[in-house]
This record gives sequence, C-alpha cells and structure tokens, in this order.
Amino acid sequence: MEPGISCILGRRQTDLSTLKRGENLLMGVYREMVHQLLTYPGQSRCQRQRRSTKSIFWVIIMTVPCNSIELAQRLVQFNTIGNGERPLLDFLAGLLGEASFSVTFDKYEKNGWSLCARLNPEASGPALCFAGHMDTLPLGEEEWQQDPFSGSVQNGVLYGRGACDMKSGLAAMVCAAINMAPHIKGELVVQIYGGEERGCLGSFHLARRRPFLNNVQAIVVGEPTGAIPLVGHKGAIWLTLAAKGKEAHASMPEMGASALTTMLPAAYRLLNYKPGGEHPYLGRGTCVLSSLHAGQNSSSVPDSAILTLDIRTVPGLDHKSICKDIATLAGPAISITKNLDIQPVWTDPTNPWIQQVLSSYARITDHPAPIGAVQYYTDAAALRAILPDVPVLIFGPGDGSQAHRANEACPTEQIVFMEQMYCNIIRDWYGKKGALKTSV
Repeated sequence: MEPGISCILGRRQTDLSTLKRGENLLMGVYREMVHQLLTYPGQSRCQRQRRSTKSIFWVIIMTVPCNSIELAQRLVQFNTIGNGERPLLDFLAGLLGEASFSVTFDKYEKNGWSLCARLNPEASGPALCFAGHMDTLPLGEEEWQQDPFSGSVQNGVLYGRGACDMKSGLAAMVCAAINMAPHIKGELVVQIYGGEERGCLGSFHLARRRPFLNNVQAIVVGEPTGAIPLVGHKGAIWLTLAAKGKEAHASMPEMGASALTTMLPAAYRLLNYKPGGEHPYLGRGTCVLSSLHAGQNSSSVPDSAILTLDIRTVPGLDHKSICKDIATLAGPAISITKNLDIQPVWTDPTNPWIQQVLSSYARITDHPAPIGAVQYYTDAAALRAILPDVPVLIFGPGDGSQAHRANEACPTEQIVFMEQMYCNIIRDWYGKKGALKTSV
C-alpha cells in the first residue's frame, strides 16, 4: 500500500467492528468450516455423516503446520526497508519449498527481488493466485513505543513496521497455501513482490514473465482492508513539473530570472484541476499538488522550481488525456516528467467467483459484505495489466490507516481470520474444479 490509505465501501468509512455484531470472528470461521465440510457438494447424507466424525479434527489441525501469527511476527523482524528484501524472501522460499512449491526468484533491479512459488506447476486446470508485497517504507521521526522490528504481540495486537502493510497479510496467505498444499491437485500460485512502495516495481517486472501466470483465473491481493473483501482500487499518475530560471543575488533580482515566477502561475492554474469522471464506489478522480521546491537558499533568486502532482483516477478516465490536460494548463515553459502510471482496477461484483467469496464471507460473519474498493493502488494493477479479464479481490488483515505510521499495528484476530478465509477460498476454488484430493 502506498500513501492514500483510507478504505471506502460505497461512500462510507467502515471498520471490522461493524461486522462482528457481538460474535467473535473465529467462531464464525469455525462454524463455516464445519458447515462446508458437512455439506460438501456431491455428497450423500450418509457420506456427510461419515465425514462428520473427522470434521472437528480437520478444523483443529489445518493450521498446525504454519501458524499465521507466529509467521507474521517473524516477518516483521526482517527489516525490508528499501532493498533489504532478499533475506525475507529466502526465508519464505524455504517454507514454501518444504511444502512442495516450486520457487523462482526474480530480480527487478540491483538488490531488488521478488518471488514466484507454484504448487503443481505441471497441472493444466484453472489456477488461483495469491499476491502481495513485503517491502516497507522508512521509519519517520515520530518515536515508537517499542522496537519497530521486534514483532511483539501485546493484548492481541501485533506491532512493528509492516505489521499492517502488509506482512500480516503475507503471513496469512503463506500459511493458508502451506496448510492447504497437501490437499490440492491443481496449480496454486503465490507471488511476493519487492518495490511496491515505489510504484509496484517488483510486480510489474515479474508479471512480464507471463508463463508463471498462464493458468491463473482468479487473484487475491492481501493488502490491508480491515478483513473485508473489496473489488477495486484507484489508479495513480505521479508527475514532476520543472521550471528553469537564472540564479542571482537576491539583492539584485534584475540580474536573474526567478523560476518561481514561471512556476507559480502554472501551479495556480492546476490548483483546482479535477480529472473528471465519477465511479459509484471509487468516487471521483483527484489531483493534489503534493510538493513545491525552489532555490537553494533565501538570499538567491531561484534558478529552478519543482512541483509534484499526485493524480488518482477511476475506471473510464484516460491517462493520456489527463497528462495532456496537465501540459496545457502548465504551459510551454514547464517541462513534465511522468514518474508513475498505474491504471485503476475494478472487478464486476456480480462475477461468479466474487459472489462465491462474498457469500462465504457473509456466512462466516453473519453480515453481508458491502461492495467496496480502496483509494490506494496495489500490485493488482500489474497483474490486471496482463490478465485484463481475470477477477481480482483485495482482501487482507489490518486497518489501512495504520500503514506508514509509527506504532503500526494489526489485530491478531484478523490475521487468523484471514488465514482461514484464504483456506476457505482455496478449498472452494479447487473443490468446484475437481482439483482437491479425496483425503480432504
């Protein structure tokens, strides 16, 4: 997740507490697993009765091989700020390799790495893909109440850099994949990226290795959504505008030419620019003048001025047209560099797979899942760029407002809940496609 982390459902803010209605989420998971196992499609009443003798045992043992809370703690203990990603990837590669996944590393830049793990890569049927990032942003100036790399759990809350964004989601995904691996005959893909915080560098690079995704027909991105299934995100354009002048002593301004004299009128014209368009769940596109820098000191006429723009887009907006609008408003004296161009992602909520997940979620929580999306961009954009017709779900533990801040935190209850939801998604996907082993 990058800056701009509020989560919208329709047009209203929400949090997990509005979905509980007094019932512990884990009890909902327990009830759902028993329900699914006792009413498995295609079984007779007699078969279901025989199956019931091991149902409770299955619910208990399914999380034993990989504990999502403990794994989330361990992942937080890795410092993955900047390009410190490879040690964590090596650790996860070991876990996934032991679970029979075929693991491939992908180098997207010097010291920048991502990972693709595939279970049963020789299988030819429809595959499910779990995806997320493990890189984190630098620590700010605000003091932490505990070591940001301790991975400490206090009063049911995991603390540390990346606890929310998004190492808890990674832990839940990896544990679900490992715990379900012995029971799957079809191909299951897990992709873990670096460089997401700098424009999804790792995911766009890995996505170009198309054979890894040839069979993928559904994608889950584990970004923090408050453990609520969402179906889209806004796009983003980052632009740098530059004006040049001539430096001179501030006491003799006539000897120079201030770059601000060129930049400020352009900034004023852009101040109220709106990209247009409106989406029923993502709202309107936005344009923010995010920074303005000029000169080197207070006693000189500035010879350069830099203005940055953060533009957020919704489906239906043309990014090229937006950039042309900006160039026209800025004027010919301003040069423009595009630093980021990420398309919005939206999946029709009536998609059968999306409906299946939403129905499962409603059974577990006793509350229907509202149709919603996130304002920030995710690695889903890279996957959707090469798989335009594949449904994407953004669904993970943690409140997005906790990301990129001191004392970043994630409730452990949500981590366990999401592990079980991911297991349920896997079971439903491969069960309906006849790709579960008979021992499940």
